[in-house]
Amino acid sequence: MAKPLHRSPQARIDKNKYAHLAEPQQTLDFHKAGILTRQEITALTERFLERSSEEGLRKIMIITGKGLHSQNGQAVIKPLVENILKRNEHVKNFSWANRTRGGDGAFEINLE
Repeated sequence: MAKPLHRSPQARIDKNKYAHLAEPQQTLDFHKAGILTRQEITALTERFLERSSEEGLRKIMIITGKGLHSQNGQAVIKPLVENILKRNEHVKNFSWANRTRGGDGAFEINLE
């Protein structure tokens, strides 16, 4: 009869020693911004990307929320920010955030 595998308690709490490399260096959180116009969202996003690039940052995050509380259930911030990211010269690539950092309510962005 095979014995069940037992892991040491240490094995369960060890963390990836490279995890800090995946953390964003700076975050823009639209949840804390209140009600904004499309023009304000665009200006804040573009300014954030520009300043982050000027500061030499390489990994940043923008929290947009999922749009669950938007009028008529239509997300406003998320698609607007996504379109800005697609055309911004400072953006190397981007994706939805890791589930533990907001999932599809946030973008993780790598800058040039």
